[in-house]
Amino acid sequence: MRELLKNWKVLFLIIVMLFAVLIIFVNGLKFGLDFSGGTQFLIHLSKPVNPDELALITSVVSKRLDWTGLKDTKVSTFGSDFILVQVAESDPKNVERIELLLKKQGKFEATLDGNILFTGTELKQIFKDPQKGYGFMPEGDAYKWTLPFLLSDAGARSFTEKTFHKCTIGFDPQTNQKTYDCEKTYFFIDRPLDSVIVLSIDQFNYDKELYLKGNRLASIPEKTKIDELKKNASVPFIVFDQNLSAEQKEELLSLLELHPNALVPSTVDLKIIDDLNSIGFNVKKIEPEKDIPWTWTAAGAKEVISLSEDVTNLNPYKERIEDATVYSELLIRGYGADQKDAMQRLSDLTIILESGSLPISVESISRETVSATLGREFLNTALIMGLVSLLIVALVLYVRYRQLSLTLPMMMTAVCEVVLTLGFASLIKWNLDLASIAGILTVVGTGVNDQIVITDELLKKETETETSFVNRIKRAFFIIFTAAATVIATMLPLIIFSSGMGKLVGFAITTIVGLLAGVIVTRPAYSEIAKYLLSHKK
Repeated sequence: MRELLKNWKVLFLIIVMLFAVLIIFVNGLKFGLDFSGGTQFLIHLSKPVNPDELALITSVVSKRLDWTGLKDTKVSTFGSDFILVQVAESDPKNVERIELLLKKQGKFEATLDGNILFTGTELKQIFKDPQKGYGFMPEGDAYKWTLPFLLSDAGARSFTEKTFHKCTIGFDPQTNQKTYDCEKTYFFIDRPLDSVIVLSIDQFNYDKELYLKGNRLASIPEKTKIDELKKNASVPFIVFDQNLSAEQKEELLSLLELHPNALVPSTVDLKIIDDLNSIGFNVKKIEPEKDIPWTWTAAGAKEVISLSEDVTNLNPYKERIEDATVYSELLIRGYGADQKDAMQRLSDLTIILESGSLPISVESISRETVSATLGREFLNTALIMGLVSLLIVALVLYVRYRQLSLTLPMMMTAVCEVVLTLGFASLIKWNLDLASIAGILTVVGTGVNDQIVITDELLKKETETETSFVNRIKRAFFIIFTAAATVIATMLPLIIFSSGMGKLVGFAITTIVGLLAGVIVTRPAYSEIAKYLLSHKK
């Protein structure tokens, strides 16, 4: 037995098993909707859509919430203008974050002087490589995050042409160097082009002061002007004194057809809301955020970035736009109050940009708690059924080989594969649902089959030497590796090309993780154990 424990493959299995058990003990296991319940969201779209658009919306929502299929989300449609979403999450902060992600249409736009530089559809790739700047780092009393991205050829050309020479060149006599005063670009998500912004003069002046003061956490630089926001948002502003004047009501009436929604602060007087309703507007109240201009939130603004002289082709100087350097790799940056906040902001923006935008906006969203449909009792029942299944498999193996010394290691190896897969699930906070448990059992079945291949090869000729044992194990592992490679090659397209089809992706990941755990850890160890037992018996 000591000889067996000194074998590096067996020792590796023991170490990995201890590590998996430790992870499960520290992190625990997370269970999905079927076992622990969660939260249900009902999304009401702004208008009914056709089946193709509904399928696109379902795909985007699924991808936005859980492209891996490991968090146990369920997205379904109800009629032609409702989306039902169930997630295995009950923590209030996480539920609030999910609701904010679901509310957004996700329409990304970059503007300059009111002209669109590029949109989210022209973002060819999000770089998640720290070497290109993706990530966050401390800066002063906050954390700065950056998100680099690649523009399509058309988007890069549009950006280059519209930013060409958008800096005023000056001269600093003290340093004898050129100075550049560059214009600012504005980034928006869900710019409310179908709306009119209605606010009081007091709110307008308060916002004006906040813009001049700036807010680093909101990505608003100092000395930003509210008129610049108005120009880039391209959304009509109606600023009233005490009440809406007759002229303003006439102007609102002329805007109604193209801008049927009126965005107002949640603190606005009820008479203003009644006047807007009487004109025919759909009034939407928007809560002000502390130290952030209300108009910034209402307009969907996310960041203001000054152009640089190199991007505008002034340093080095390019006289003709035809000779301009085309910049396709750009970045979005921002700040978080702490490391967790910066990581959250970066993650949310990445999710929205990668998942794409919905074809129409979200009218409203409601949520309620979902109780477990099966609960812990069913989990206990499933565990008992799994143990019974293992006993039946053990009985079949014993009948096949008539050797308890071989049957026990085969079953122990199967249990090890379950523990390793659960350890991986605990490590990545994978929500276990019925489908994932079924996938784990399927992988265990594949593992037992591979162990049978190994055992049969070793039992072919008991009179052969130890060298022949090695050769037969090589033959067995050639079959095992070939089968595993075939399955993995089959599963990879589901992960790469099935974005938004969470359950398929989750099943593929379950299968691949189980196969790798078996091929790399458990099955090599079992081959050594079986070889040891048979050689000593001989």
